[in-house]
Amino acid sequence: MKRVSMALAMLALAAVEPICAQESAGPDTLVWCGLDYSMVKMIGTTDFAQPQQIFPGMLVAWNGLFMKEMLPELEKMAKSVRTDLTATAANNEKANEKQIQRQDGSRDEMVAPTHIKDNDIAELVRAYKLNNTQGLGLVFVVDRLVKAQETGCLYVVFFDVSSRKVISATRLCEKAGGMGFRNYWFRPIKDAVKKLPKMYREAKAPK
Repeated sequence: MKRVSMALAMLALAAVEPICAQESAGPDTLVWCGLDYSMVKMIGTTDFAQPQQIFPGMLVAWNGLFMKEMLPELEKMAKSVRTDLTATAANNEKANEKQIQRQDGSRDEMVAPTHIKDNDIAELVRAYKLNNTQGLGLVFVVDRLVKAQETGCLYVVFFDVSSRKVISATRLCEKAGGMGFRNYWFRPIKDAVKKLPKMYREAKAPK
């Protein structure tokens, strides 16, 4: 049943992916690689109660919502944008309920620390199987969703698609909010996108 659900979800995601994803990216192209939940921790005693609906369906839904609502913001920011979601989709399919941590705590205990190291991000990016061979890659590696503090943390990762060298990995923690589970935990993504232009300019600046 999970495989059938995943197949249907991927079809839904493909329906919102633009035709430009099929074209080859140039060296100056921004390549959106998706929301990667493969290392996420979902922390809380009052949320994440239906893991069978979260994995993988909600992960696909959040990626689809990004394509619908946030991709236009990337297109305003960069002259050329392509999408390459295969690698993160494959990673998200492997995410599971073991990544739910049923406990609460203070902000210092649950939000401030991270279990994701620089080497983890570098290895993640190196392992991506992408259709594009050039461009500036961008992926959001979701770190943790913390219910008690109503906060979502993620890494905004820019990398060189050709060499897979990570250019920058910036951790952001943003407030969650909105009606329904999907929108509530998508708000940190939306707020992170608002901060992208400055990070994008710095990532593509000559070193």
